[in-house]
Amino acid sequence: MAKISVIVPIYKVEKYIHKCVDSILSQTFTDYELFLVDDGSPDNCGKICDEYAQKDNRIIVIHKENGGLSDARNVAIDRAKGDYLTFIDSDDYVVENHLETLYNALVETDSDMAIANMTSFSDDKSDDSFYSPTKKLTVYEGEDVFKTLYQPCACAKLYRRYIFDEIRYPVGRLYEDLFVYHDVLSIVNRIALTGINSYYYLFRSDSIMRQSYQLKFTDIVDALEARIKKLEELGFQKLADDNRKFIYSRVGVAFAFLDYSIPENRKRLIEIKQIYDKEYFKLMKTTKNIKQKYRYWLLKHSPNMHTKLFGKKMSKALG
Repeated sequence: MAKISVIVPIYKVEKYIHKCVDSILSQTFTDYELFLVDDGSPDNCGKICDEYAQKDNRIIVIHKENGGLSDARNVAIDRAKGDYLTFIDSDDYVVENHLETLYNALVETDSDMAIANMTSFSDDKSDDSFYSPTKKLTVYEGEDVFKTLYQPCACAKLYRRYIFDEIRYPVGRLYEDLFVYHDVLSIVNRIALTGINSYYYLFRSDSIMRQSYQLKFTDIVDALEARIKKLEELGFQKLADDNRKFIYSRVGVAFAFLDYSIPENRKRLIEIKQIYDKEYFKLMKTTKNIKQKYRYWLLKHSPNMHTKLFGKKMSKALG
């Protein structure tokens, strides 16, 4: 049985897939199984996956109808045999000691998870720090594990298998990582941060997250609502209050960018406005800034006026 199950969902990444898979096959840590999940990709990705499987018996190819990133991850989680799980997006790549560094950090500190630093790069090859909370091996225990709450990305992490005994990613939703990471943190006791940049995350110009505002972006409001509920159940009131501010900003942005006259948009805007209204009174109670209170009040009582006054400024909240 392999120590680590590496899960790579694949869809329309013919341009990037070789760099991703080659970086995994070049790992100094070799005791792993590699799931290449062809999520109904319309290009040659499925064929490329099969070619890799013929060359390395650690590779398991799953061909399935397109169901999205969450569905692809979930299918592989159900079949994974490793003691540990890790996710790598198919347009990203990792350095050769990525798995070894994560595994050693987790085992040496008896942690439930290990997290690597991440570096972002774009199509023009520029690099930038994406997530680098520490430059040396650091351990978070107990409530301190929630210091990682604001980097919920599934990738660049190594998880003990038990964490996903019950947890699965929500199918058909954007911000799928945000929907589940608070649940992950609620069941772990210790997290090791490697302090080493070993995961390279691609910001693609054609990614949905880099395009103009879309209706699916409002999924984040539902994810934040679930996060707030979990945080309050765990007694993290300050974190819950901070996330109510995020709900305000995302609902405000949605009203600024979605055409209310379109029935589909109108239905969704009403739904997320109801979520905002439910959180409104706690948001007002925990805010001392009068100007900010006015913004909160205006979004509740007159979203159109809120958009006229603050819509352009809130465009920075996109992404």
